[in-house]
Amino acid sequence: MLAVLVPIETAVQEGRYDEALRQLADVPAEVPLPAALAWRLGVLLHQRGRFDAADACYRRATVDAADQHQPSMLADRAQVLAGWAATRWAKGDQARTRQLAEEAVRVAEQSGDDSAVAAAYVAQALAAFGDGDRADNEHAYARALAAAERAGDFGQQLRIRCNIGSRLVEEGRYRPAVEELREAVRLGELLGHHTLLALALHNRAEAWLGLGELRRARGDADEALALWQRAGSPLAAFGLTLTARVHRVRGAARQAVAAYQAALAMGEPDGNAQVLVEACAGLARISYVDNRAAAARYAERALSMPSAAGPTIAELAAGWVALCSDDPQTALRYGEQVRTEAGRRRDAAGLAEAMELAALAAHRVSPAATSARAMRRLHASLVEAAAIWAELGNEFALATNALLQARLSGDRVAEEMAHERLNQIGVQEGAWQVAGPLAAIGPTPVPEVEVLTLGDFTVRLAGLPVPAGSWQSRKARDLLKMVAGKLGKPVAREALATALWPEARAEVALRRLSVLISTVRGVLDPDRRHPADRYLATDPATVRLNAAHVAVDALRFHDAARAAIAADGANPTTARRSGGPSPDDAATTGGVPEDGEVRLLRRLEAVVAMYTGDLCDDGETAGDWVRQPRAVLADLHREAIHRLARRCLGSDRTEAAIGWYLRLTGEDGYDEPAHLGLISALSAARRHGDASRRYHEYVARMREIDVEPAPFPVPERPA
Repeated sequence: MLAVLVPIETAVQEGRYDEALRQLADVPAEVPLPAALAWRLGVLLHQRGRFDAADACYRRATVDAADQHQPSMLADRAQVLAGWAATRWAKGDQARTRQLAEEAVRVAEQSGDDSAVAAAYVAQALAAFGDGDRADNEHAYARALAAAERAGDFGQQLRIRCNIGSRLVEEGRYRPAVEELREAVRLGELLGHHTLLALALHNRAEAWLGLGELRRARGDADEALALWQRAGSPLAAFGLTLTARVHRVRGAARQAVAAYQAALAMGEPDGNAQVLVEACAGLARISYVDNRAAAARYAERALSMPSAAGPTIAELAAGWVALCSDDPQTALRYGEQVRTEAGRRRDAAGLAEAMELAALAAHRVSPAATSARAMRRLHASLVEAAAIWAELGNEFALATNALLQARLSGDRVAEEMAHERLNQIGVQEGAWQVAGPLAAIGPTPVPEVEVLTLGDFTVRLAGLPVPAGSWQSRKARDLLKMVAGKLGKPVAREALATALWPEARAEVALRRLSVLISTVRGVLDPDRRHPADRYLATDPATVRLNAAHVAVDALRFHDAARAAIAADGANPTTARRSGGPSPDDAATTGGVPEDGEVRLLRRLEAVVAMYTGDLCDDGETAGDWVRQPRAVLADLHREAIHRLARRCLGSDRTEAAIGWYLRLTGEDGYDEPAHLGLISALSAARRHGDASRRYHEYVARMREIDVEPAPFPVPERPA
């Protein structure tokens, strides 16, 4: 060994890696490096993200011809080939990666050195990943990990677990990835290997993101980025792209742009293909709303670069940008391409997103997109994608898919539920401005006219309340309340005239009604921009609100409550009005799977929340015309709470059930099923003293109305 290299080798052996790399910089580039030193320096440089310098080290590696068949020399040669393959993979050079990996495996097997065998099979796994061959990738990692464990090579074990976790993330197996990477993080902390610890945290952040756990994803991503930045590693560019992706999903566009641009600046000097493709694809998605030309340029750049992960990221970005820019034909082409490629690569998440992209694009391309057959086909594609998201456990994607289905089917309640779920996950309104499923359908349209009658009476035009001074009389408001209170049905002119002017002659009252109808129309369309019947429709006999252009909260609640109660009634375990759960409540019954149970419970919660007060309970409304619809809506509300309380009790959400039952008994002290449900819920929560006191209260209330009390309810115990 040349004398100039001895201090470098000594520094490497003693773990003074920074000093070794500083001294290497002073060695002329034409000086060859012994293979044993070259691969160790190459691994250091690779782990720090200095791919060009690592590549140069491997190219300089030499083996003495006289010693080239010795096992130790073969092992060093295998390590050089394996490290070189990994570097070419990071540069997107798939053909050279495959060639070097095959040679590394052959030489490593000859050497019999388990550390070299582990490194060689890692290289083979990377080559298989680049080819999209998941089976070979998984097989190679299994052999690599077994060899690393035989060798007691903890550093290699850590690296392999990081890579296996990354593969699981790519396949959409997020829960197993989290478990695998939890062990990698533990190893990284134990070994004090900050570079690989950062990689483990980074990969785990990707798994959390795949699960829709945005806060956990951001925590791990920020920690990984901080470790790389403290080490001065170019790999911080990876951390920046992931941090940017978390911001992008959240809808924090400005933060995402800053992180993507910083990642581009760091990735360009080394030509880091993974970083550049991810950053350009992300910037394309974010840029489209303000600068479609810039978005197209970023997408084109992402498509033009090689990526070890394949074209999926770039093509999905290009597809969503095209769809959101009113080019569905191009979007459909990319969606179909990604669907094929993702299926080949066992990329479940990519497949589900491609299905959504292709379905929405096809829906816009076809002239018969609104036909019943086309809508069924679109719905089927979205349902299939939702099944994939559910299997992956991605809450963000599931909520987004639910919103797509709700919007396209016109289910306003389901859309509100999905929107609320996205808010709970941490998604901001800016997400609607990022090229993707949400931007493709746009925010929830604001009703032209919205009549709010549950609680205080309010009318909104394009989201803005009508000023009190716009109403010329209280009777104009009363007319609108009466028509809205009929829940979509037409009201006879005579009935309205009699209710509004009970003392006037019929012909006089009808003339006044005609004037009042004109007044209300002027309030709803002050600029007279639409035909007279657009909002308040009339014929010679009746008056009604035009549901196509007027949203009424009471009608929306009425229809949503009836639908939720009907869906709940389809499950025989909850169709009855009783206090305690049936023996089958904890199981899957009535053909409703567990995720269906959760959806139904959330739907009931949403319906109950929609009821913001009794119909026209504003202190100025009275009369027989309001009593009947008010009672109908109040009964629906109580029935929805009853079913929600029983659902909570049957789903082991006992504290929630107790709260709902307390609300019911507080509003009606003689509601027998509510009393019995409350006692059952308290018993299930092991609050036996409270349950006993509530039972005595129930008995006293029943005796007040001469009803024979039921026995103390005994909760069913699981078999």
